[in-house]
Amino acid sequence: MNISIKQSLNLIILASIAGTVSAQEYVLRIEGGPNQVDLSAGSVSMTLDVIGDIFVSQGREYMTGGAFSLETFGAAEVESIVWIPADWSESNIDGGFSNSGIYGEVHFGQHYTMNDWVPRPGSAMGSRIGSFQITLAQQDAAVGDFYAELIHGSRYTLGSINALTGESYYSTPDTLTFENFSTQVTPAPSGLGLAFIVGVFGCRRNRASVRNKSVISR
Repeated sequence: MNISIKQSLNLIILASIAGTVSAQEYVLRIEGGPNQVDLSAGSVSMTLDVIGDIFVSQGREYMTGGAFSLETFGAAEVESIVWIPADWSESNIDGGFSNSGIYGEVHFGQHYTMNDWVPRPGSAMGSRIGSFQITLAQQDAAVGDFYAELIHGSRYTLGSINALTGESYYSTPDTLTFENFSTQVTPAPSGLGLAFIVGVFGCRRNRASVRNKSVISR
């Protein structure tokens, strides 16, 4: 086991011991991504940012670490998913993407001790934990909704520390709310629709030709 993984596991254990379960109400939300995608012309890539936050701030609260996974499903076929952690996260474990539409558990966190600790820039509550880059495969007849939903971590999903008091907390399924992502997948134009368009323009051209012939004959 390398040093980075050891430090990450130590961080998780430390926060678990020091944490107070019911002290915070957390939210983990997905931001970004289009409202609608058209897969008829080719594959489409999107970036979904994962934000860690709390409903009521007590002042100077920072993310310490956590873990979660991602499930994708719906009208589109996922070609690939890549996880990119934020710069502030020092301890990262990447669960990777499987063909089942699940992205395995990702761990994130920063190293800290209870004495003389300086939070990493960008780790304040309300900031980005990392981003999923999702590529949807080209599909001519895809129509419906595509979903990307976060899943609780095996130990806890989000931990925090109050830099003023030194108290640390971590989420439970009862104290964490997910705000997930969905987008509408639009279908490619059908052959019937194209035929109708061609027919309309063809009809217009024929009518114009008849009118021109009538003017000439006069």
